[in-house]
Amino acid sequence: MNILDHSFKKNIVLLVILLASGKNFSQEINSLQHYEVSDSITYTYTKPRFFELFEYLPNDLYEFGKYTVQKENLLWTSAAIGSTLALLPLDQKLTDNAQEIGKSLNLYEDVRYTRVLGIELIPNDLNGAIYYLGNSLTPILLSGGFYITGKINNDYRALNVSSELVEVVMASGISTQIIKRITGRQSPSAAIQSGNPGGHWTPFPSFKAYQSNTPNYDAMPSGHMTTFIASLTVIAVNYPEVKWIRPVGYPLAGIMAFQMMSTQVHWASDYPFALLMGYVIGKNAANRRIKKTVHKNTTDIAPIESKFKMNFNFLYTSEYKTAGITILF
Repeated sequence: MNILDHSFKKNIVLLVILLASGKNFSQEINSLQHYEVSDSITYTYTKPRFFELFEYLPNDLYEFGKYTVQKENLLWTSAAIGSTLALLPLDQKLTDNAQEIGKSLNLYEDVRYTRVLGIELIPNDLNGAIYYLGNSLTPILLSGGFYITGKINNDYRALNVSSELVEVVMASGISTQIIKRITGRQSPSAAIQSGNPGGHWTPFPSFKAYQSNTPNYDAMPSGHMTTFIASLTVIAVNYPEVKWIRPVGYPLAGIMAFQMMSTQVHWASDYPFALLMGYVIGKNAANRRIKKTVHKNTTDIAPIESKFKMNFNFLYTSEYKTAGITILF
């Protein structure tokens, strides 16, 4: 639909250039670059090859599937499924509440944008800018910024992040499309028009039906949320010394989630599995290219895994019924 305005996009590119400016790295004759990301941890990168992002794509899909059934990860898979089931009965009420609140914030109307060379590129309002945070074009623009910076500074870390962002966009798109075409869940806008509170489900809709009336079948999971979290995770994993990436990124994900509910794009229950998918896809893509070394005084040299906790909050008042999910990484 729409995307960040020109000034915001320029700020993002400048931010990427500053972030990936090549500081704190050294290069060896054998084409390795080392980055001191903390007093005790060094990241080592090799120069990425162009076709890596295509070579690793099947593995991204396989690794996500394997993650969901591994014994050590069943807690997180169960949390995603359990929170989805818990939110399903509340979906219509939460969507109605989001629309009421969105009206007061001017975040309830459909997004509007200006076309550039036939592409819906420039948003005409804040609503469109928020929605485009999860659009695939945003990480593609970021990828371009990292690539230019990597080339200018001969910075392998920036070049790897550029490749990873394109990779996770494709992996997120393919994986969410597979699940969307399995679940066939009706989006809020189509459900309201057809008088189906909470939306109907049509598992395995035909290809023709899906293509001709997509909003009737493509709600779950949220592709925007998957893409945003995967991209955020790639950048955060590669730049652990930049402490504000996650604290800024996760609230933006929450704002985008609310905006998509208020504009009848997604139900609340479309998000839990999308969060899990985005995190796993992004983490695997980033860790695959990083060799992590823990210096002396630390015996554990295994890759550092991010742990997260998920809490559920429900609030009932005379006017509203709301449900919230808090995820701490």
